[in-house]
Amino acid sequence: MREEGLSLSETMRRFNINCLGIIKRWERIYLEEGPEGLAVERRGRKNTGQPAKLPKEIEEDLIAENQRLRAE
Repeated sequence: MREEGLSLSETMRRFNINCLGIIKRWERIYLEEGPEGLAVERRGRKNTGQPAKLPKEIEEDLIAENQRLRAE
């Protein structure tokens, strides 16, 4: 797009992309992180590295079941 001086709509037509937002996002990533930024997988939710918290009742039930199974 930048090398050939294409507009966003021209880029959409040339590469058969139906969403203007995708091209804008790719352009932002390219400007902020360079070509390497486009190689990073960005789909899905980000992993915070921490497991999801269970409601207190469910957690207590699982602990009780675990203890019961250990006793068996």
